[in-house]
Amino acid sequence: MKNAIFIYALICCTTFTGCAKKQSKQAAFVNSNKSTLVLTEQQMKFIKLDSVKLVPAAEQFSAVGEVSFAEDNVVRIYPIVSGAVESVNVALGDYVKRGQLLATLLSTDISLYQRDYNISKSNLEVEEKNLSRAQELFKSGMMSEKDLAQAKNSFNNAKAEFDERKQVLELYGGSAQQDAIFRVTAPREGYIVERNINTGTQIRTDNGTNIFTISDLKSVWIWANVHESDIAKVHEGDAVTVKTIAFPDETLIGRVDKISTMLDPDSRVVRVRTELANTKGLLKPEMFATVQITPRSSEKVMVVSNSAIVLENNQYYVMVVSGHNEFRKVQIRPGRVFHDFTEVKEGIKLGERIVSEGSLFVLTAYNQL
Repeated sequence: MKNAIFIYALICCTTFTGCAKKQSKQAAFVNSNKSTLVLTEQQMKFIKLDSVKLVPAAEQFSAVGEVSFAEDNVVRIYPIVSGAVESVNVALGDYVKRGQLLATLLSTDISLYQRDYNISKSNLEVEEKNLSRAQELFKSGMMSEKDLAQAKNSFNNAKAEFDERKQVLELYGGSAQQDAIFRVTAPREGYIVERNINTGTQIRTDNGTNIFTISDLKSVWIWANVHESDIAKVHEGDAVTVKTIAFPDETLIGRVDKISTMLDPDSRVVRVRTELANTKGLLKPEMFATVQITPRSSEKVMVVSNSAIVLENNQYYVMVVSGHNEFRKVQIRPGRVFHDFTEVKEGIKLGERIVSEGSLFVLTAYNQL
């Protein structure tokens, strides 16, 4: 569509130029000094401007990557009792708060903990009554101090056992009622990004599979697979540009913060990690991404965007801004190409404004003056 607009505008420019001799006031281009081209405000909408700038002289390269959880912000929940899943209260993608009920399990383990708790509670009540009776007998002189000490010791033992059984029951999420229910609750707030149970699933504590994974997804990790031939180019702190297949117009900027020490023997790649803020929530785990890595370099070179350069008769040109909506054609000597930019060795100066998009349109119009 954009190309169609440019072609239409170019046709209009050509038509207006041909009529310039008849009606100079209606001309689309004004040739004020025979060496510059002036565009109207309407025509300026079809082009973009940029500056000649300095960038590090680094050979950029691309790598295939994928989005992953930021492990520092992930909690995986494992079963601590055996049983059968009675209900699941959340779905994949739900946002949960700390302490929210995720699922309930019917568990014989909880029954045993409840039985031990209730027995210890009954024993404590008995020993508490025995101690109270012993204290009354001691005051009336009908019990020796030794017997009173023994009653106190029995009470203390019963109290310690009760406290232990109570802590165990609370640790496993049980209650004093004989319902044999184990309640799985969220240890932190975040999104349910993984769920491995359904109603009726049999749970065993010796199974190493987690039942839920919770992550806030406020930040994610991007793992890039760097080929063996490019490993020497990568260093921690290198600039990283990330684009995903799902959102090709979104460009995310980060830096290399970890380089794996192991080379995959099959694919011959090393995994390189970048952590990115995910404030918009666009990045999802398992998404594929294209990762552009720019190695650090102390050398700076003067560059323009690749789209600013036009090849004409085996010569390279850019359109330089010389005034308000005014442009002149300048020949340059290009050098190395750095992905989106090209080094310029001669022809223009640092900081000069140039046409970065639509330069072919402007140059063609200039040639018709």
